[in-house]
Amino acid sequence: MNYKLDKKTLLLWRIRISGAALAAVLLFVAFSGYSVYSFVPAALAAFAGLAADFWYLPAFFRGYTVFVGENAVIVTRGVIIKTSHIMPFKRLVFAGSYSTPLSKILGLKGVVLRAARANLVIPEIGKDAADSLVYGISGEKTHD
Repeated sequence: MNYKLDKKTLLLWRIRISGAALAAVLLFVAFSGYSVYSFVPAALAAFAGLAADFWYLPAFFRGYTVFVGENAVIVTRGVIIKTSHIMPFKRLVFAGSYSTPLSKILGLKGVVLRAARANLVIPEIGKDAADSLVYGISGEKTHD
């Protein structure tokens, strides 16, 4: 079964990145003493936040796929360099879901897979998809 990240996940991460970039800009301005040279880091932080929001995040989420096969979970991600992470079921120790207050409002849950020497965190997907993924892997019902 294949899982893709949906548009709500992109919205959630845009809110997070925009908030972090805005906080960085405000901190640079607040501690700058209002000189012209101290606004350069604030402008760079604002540019980095905008680039992340409008170029990197959409490209990253388009290339993010989760495939659940008979023996393993395969996660493919990346923008410039594509990587694949394979988590075999026989090495899996823990499968669970999490949600933050903002992701709960948007109806999203993230999934955490842990093996003896590796962790795999799948960003927020739909609540039903996350529950079916965890249930399909662990065979146990999840609790809200």
